[in-house]
Amino acid sequence: MALLDVTDLTVEFATREGPLRAVDRVSFSVDRGEIMGLVGESGSGKTVSCRAMLHLLPAWQIRQATGRAVFDGQDLLALEESKLRDLHGRRIGMIFQNPSSHLDPLMTIGRQVAEPLIYHLGMGTREARTEAIELLRQVGIPDPKRAVDAYPHQFSGGMRSAR
Repeated sequence: MALLDVTDLTVEFATREGPLRAVDRVSFSVDRGEIMGLVGESGSGKTVSCRAMLHLLPAWQIRQATGRAVFDGQDLLALEESKLRDLHGRRIGMIFQNPSSHLDPLMTIGRQVAEPLIYHLGMGTREARTEAIELLRQVGIPDPKRAVDAYPHQFSGGMRSAR
């Protein structure tokens, strides 16, 4: 059984000119331990597909999202927001193509790294900060004890996308 099985995913946006189909019957599956990449031209629907599955598109934009996106037995498109929120960060997430456009410029890097640890793993603030420093060290950020208090604009482009 696939870990993620997407069948006939279709996403339409409401526009002044009428419905705009951004994703048209996309299907794919990913088995446990498998790595898959979505490849296509700019504007072909890769990001919209992933955002729709994770409910990361603004509700006012979507006219309709249909099909199935079954992750470990649960249809993501049919899940209540609270149940999906429990999956985010623990079991499923999205790595954005341009990380610098997804970092909050008003929050320190450490706070942005620590936030999911606090929310999803129930860590205390101090423990999450210590873990954030360790995670920054693991991805090769120089001087992680200092970097944890930096803001995104203080990181180089390479540091913002460190893996």
